[in-house]
Amino acid sequence: MSQNPDLILAAPLWPHGDCSLMHLVRRAGQHSTFCWSQCVDTGLSAVQYAILVVLAEETVCDQQTLGNRAGFDKATGTYVIDRMSKSGLLNVETDATNRRRKLVTMTAEGEAMLNLMVEQAKSAEKMITANLNMQDIADLKRLLSKLGGLQEPEDDAANNPR
Repeated sequence: MSQNPDLILAAPLWPHGDCSLMHLVRRAGQHSTFCWSQCVDTGLSAVQYAILVVLAEETVCDQQTLGNRAGFDKATGTYVIDRMSKSGLLNVETDATNRRRKLVTMTAEGEAMLNLMVEQAKSAEKMITANLNMQDIADLKRLLSKLGGLQEPEDDAANNPR
């Protein structure tokens, strides 16, 4: 057995105590992807679904704002939005007042796809949270929001030193 405590703390599924947070996050991501693939049969990814949801709320959205709201970077967004546009789910136009800015809207086909996917996405969420109670789900959402930078962390550094 290694005497290096850094290796022990980083070990996946370490049998004698704590295991790596990065390992647990990776495993949770794999489980999330599995649940999505089992419940959603449209061929669209969770990011593509998020784009449709944001556009249902915003109607017209510039590509940068869409990326911020749906949670993807510029390079990913350009590829995904182009692909969704080519498949008829989105319209992309250049902003007349700022030629560098792209405005994205959902087509009627995109709306139909979103309507089809809502129940499937809910099923995926039910599947991923099947072993959690309501408090666990609320705690998980709060913590994942903090990790993902979606909400300001509470000032609890003094209470919970790292």
